[in-house]
Amino acid sequence: MRTEPPRFAWPEVAAAALLALVVLLATATRYGYHRDELYFLEASKHMAWGYVDQPPLSVALVWLSRVLFGESLFWMRVPPALADAATVLLAGLIARELGGKRFAQALAALAVAVSPFLIAGHLAGPTIYDFLAWSAVSLFVVRIIRTGRERLWVAVGVVAGLGLLDKETIALLAVALAVGLVLNRQAKMLRSPWVWVGLAIAGLLWTPNLVWQAHHGWPIFEMSRNLRREHSGLGFAATYPGIQILLPGWWVLPVWLGGLVALWREERFRPYRSFAVAYVVLFVALLVAVPDRPYYLAGLYPILIAAGSVVAEEVTAGVRRFLSRRVPRKRILWRSPSAAVVFVLVAAAIGLPVSLPVLPAHALAAVPLQKLNYNLGEQIGWPALVAEVARVDRSLPARERRSVVLLTSNYGEAGALDRFGPRYGLPQAYSGHNSYWWWGPPRPAIGTTIAVGFDRLGLTRTFMDVRRAATVHNPAGVDNDEEGQPVWVCRGQRATWPRIWPQFRHYG
Repeated sequence: MRTEPPRFAWPEVAAAALLALVVLLATATRYGYHRDELYFLEASKHMAWGYVDQPPLSVALVWLSRVLFGESLFWMRVPPALADAATVLLAGLIARELGGKRFAQALAALAVAVSPFLIAGHLAGPTIYDFLAWSAVSLFVVRIIRTGRERLWVAVGVVAGLGLLDKETIALLAVALAVGLVLNRQAKMLRSPWVWVGLAIAGLLWTPNLVWQAHHGWPIFEMSRNLRREHSGLGFAATYPGIQILLPGWWVLPVWLGGLVALWREERFRPYRSFAVAYVVLFVALLVAVPDRPYYLAGLYPILIAAGSVVAEEVTAGVRRFLSRRVPRKRILWRSPSAAVVFVLVAAAIGLPVSLPVLPAHALAAVPLQKLNYNLGEQIGWPALVAEVARVDRSLPARERRSVVLLTSNYGEAGALDRFGPRYGLPQAYSGHNSYWWWGPPRPAIGTTIAVGFDRLGLTRTFMDVRRAATVHNPAGVDNDEEGQPVWVCRGQRATWPRIWPQFRHYG
C-alpha cells in the first residue's frame, strides 16, 4: 500500500525526546553506580566478543565512555539517555507511519518519554538498546508494509544484527512478527529475497558472539537454567499481567490497550495486524516459559502506544465536534487535546520517584520504593562497602596484607572493590560470578583472604579458619542486597586457588 503519511510533527516529538534526555541527565549522578554498571566497568577492561550473561555491545559503549572520559558515572550514562531519547523519536515516527497527525505523534512520543522505561534509560546496560532496536525494527516493518519498499529489509537486518550483539531477545520479535505475518495472510512478504539478505546481515553481525559462546561452552544456557530454578514459582506468573500494565505506565493503559484492539480489529490497521498477533504470541509464550522476565515485552509497547495515539486523536477530535454543536465554546472544558497531555505529564510526575533517583537516598529507608523498582536500592552504598573492606584489610598484619586476596560472592561487590579500592591501596578483586570467574583464579595462589557476602559454612570448605571481621552497612540505612552482608577474614587455605577455583563458578 502506498499512501503518504501526515507531516512529521518534529517540534512536539523533539520536545518530548528532549524532555526525556534532560530528566535522565539531571538524575544521572543522583545516587551512584548500579551493581551491573560496576560489573560492566570491569568487563570493559576485558573486552571480548561476549560475556557469560550478555553479548558485547553495551560493554563496548562503557569501554568507549571510559576511554574518552574516564570512569565518570555521568558520561557512562549519557549513551543510554541518548538511546532513550531516540526511542521517543521513533515512537512519534511510528505514529506518523500509522496515519497519526500532530496530536497523535506528540502523544505517542510523550507517553514513551515519561514512561517507566526511563528506568532502562537511566542505567548503562543492554535493556535500553534492546528497547531501541525493537522500536527501530517496528518502524521499518511498518514502513515496508505501507510503502512496499522491500529493500528496507536490509535496514531491518542491520538493526536486528546490532540488537543481537546487545541482547538476544530481539530474536523473539523476529519470530513473533513472522508468525503474525503468516496468520495475517502476508506470508508472501517473507518470501522476498530482501528478507533473506536482511537475515544474512543479521546473522553475520551476530556470528562473533556465537563463536565466543561456543568457545566458552555456551554459558548462556547454564545461566538461563540457573535463573529458571531461582525464579520458578506461581508468584511470577500471578504478577505477570499486572506488570504489563505498569511497564508502559498505568496512565497510558487506555492508549496502548486501545492501540492493541485497533491493530487487531480495525480494517484500516489490517495490514499491521501482525504486531497485535506478535504481542499476543509473546505475551503467552513468556507467561508460560519465563514469567519472571515480563520486561521482555517492553519493546512492543511503542507501536501499541503509537496506534492507540492515532485512535485517541480521532476520539478527542470527535468529542470536540460533538460538544461544539451543543455547548457554547467558552463553556467547553475539553477545548483542546492538551488536556490529555497534561494528564500524562501529571501522572508521570507523580510516579517519577519510582522510576528514577529523585528522592534523597535516605528517604528509601522510610519509603522503600526499591521494593517496586529494585534498581533504586542497588545504586546505594558501594563506597561504604569498599571502605569497610579497606578497614578490615588495614587491620591485618603487614605480612598478610602483602598476599591478601579479595573474594566476593557477586560481581557487584567485586566491581565496587575494583572501582573504589585503588584509593585505599586494595588489590584486584575476584569473584566466581558470571564473567568475573573467567578473570580468575586469584593471585597469589595461597594466602589470607578477605571474603565479602558469603555464608560461613561455605567458606569452611576452603579455609580452616573463618572469622567475621565486619558487617556492611550503607550510610542511608537503605534495605538493599548488600545491607548487612558479612565480611570474613579467612586463613588456612586448604588448596591453591588454581585447584579450587572451579568450585566457585556460578552463573546467574
